[in-house]
Amino acid sequence: MIGLRFTLDRVQSIKLLLRSCPHAANPPMSDPDTPRQAWVVHPLRDNWKRSVILSLFLTLFFSGVYWGFHSASITLLSTVFLIGSLYRYFIPFRYEFYDDRLVVTALFSRLTKPWSVFRSFYIDRNGVLLSSFAKPSRLENFRGVYVRFGGCEAEVVDFIKSKISALPDS
Repeated sequence: MIGLRFTLDRVQSIKLLLRSCPHAANPPMSDPDTPRQAWVVHPLRDNWKRSVILSLFLTLFFSGVYWGFHSASITLLSTVFLIGSLYRYFIPFRYEFYDDRLVVTALFSRLTKPWSVFRSFYIDRNGVLLSSFAKPSRLENFRGVYVRFGGCEAEVVDFIKSKISALPDS
């Protein structure tokens, strides 16, 4: 019974953290399995004007493909390829910062990396690129992890600065 209560309390605290997210900084939790920060980013829902324009464009594009080829199979194939390349816009991503690791969860994938892997980071308008290279490299976009802000820019940047600047230099 005590284990069930502990689990329910932990679930409630995570729900409270997610509900209060974008501005929940560091909750006072000492459990290493509880994220220090957690939030969900869903660009399709967050920017509705861009989503409406994208939907109209895709509808016109797929209609043009169907009218141009008169083939439902080619239209379906082009839909799969185009939507597949834009999947980061259509599905929500959940980011969790722990004291020792970063967890990024999407529809069918889960990426877990310890903070010790990252040696540098680059901030842009929408998020932070965490890189495993100490100096700029062309491989950063392939080996790095991009963390979107989702409304909590200051908290994310502060947490990342505290983790990456605390790493020993190699």
